[in-house]
Amino acid sequence: MENNVFSFPRVGKYTSVFCHLLENLGLKVLPPPPITEQTVKLGVRHSADMMCYPFKITLGNFIEAIEQGANSLIMFDSRGRCRLRHYWMLQDLTLRRLGYQFKLYPVSFSNLLSLIKKFNPELSYLNIFKKLKQGWGELRKGEGPAPTISREKVNLGLVGEIYTCLEPAINLDIEKKLNLLEVNIFNTVRLSDFIKASLRLDYREKRTYKRRAKNYLNGRLGGHGLENIYNSMYLIDRGIDGIIHLLPLSCMPETTIEPILDKICADHNIPLLRLPIDETRSEINFDTRLETFVDLIKRRKK
Repeated sequence: MENNVFSFPRVGKYTSVFCHLLENLGLKVLPPPPITEQTVKLGVRHSADMMCYPFKITLGNFIEAIEQGANSLIMFDSRGRCRLRHYWMLQDLTLRRLGYQFKLYPVSFSNLLSLIKKFNPELSYLNIFKKLKQGWGELRKGEGPAPTISREKVNLGLVGEIYTCLEPAINLDIEKKLNLLEVNIFNTVRLSDFIKASLRLDYREKRTYKRRAKNYLNGRLGGHGLENIYNSMYLIDRGIDGIIHLLPLSCMPETTIEPILDKICADHNIPLLRLPIDETRSEINFDTRLETFVDLIKRRKK
């Protein structure tokens, strides 16, 4: 695969980690283009109206990457219960209908090793494991340690759909905005936690909260729905001052848990701000709601 130029959708601060990992595996990489208004317009133009916002963003990102020279696209295949598991098939269908020439590789934890071996046959499995371990170390280092509750500042928890919480271009750089408002942020969505959960390596973590969260659901739920319920419970027990629920408009798992989070926060007298996001978002309205929420909690805390 000497002539292959690989790219993938941007995913916040993890983008550089994935670029470095692919390069370390001996692949030629085109870093995914920055997400701009043009990216959004491209994705919206070629997506169904009610399709979730992350799909539109990643589709627009793929179009721009192909036009900049990428011919091998990598998309995560969640094999889960929300629409994310269908992204790569719908993106492949849409891009081919638009006339683009490319190859799209759905990547899951079950086919990761075989795909890397296919991309670079010269690598031994031992070398692949070493490079993946190095990438894991860079990922954890980039995340940094989990924050601690501050007595001086307002402490806010961030829960929601994974891509919406991780990609600043989608969430209007909410963490930066909250930092400017002198807020201590607990973003419960970390890619390392998602990887551990997918590999079932998190069995011992937050076990009590997971059991309690399942009592609110009639069976399994897709996306990050269950995680957002038990992470909210966990933050409340730690002494959080308020919770922000970020979700793409029309996201089934996040819409399903809305009344559950409402009840949990109401029962514990914890303020909750829900921010649905799509391509029609108004940043001025977003900022106003955010600033008002923080101001009210600061007064409440005093």
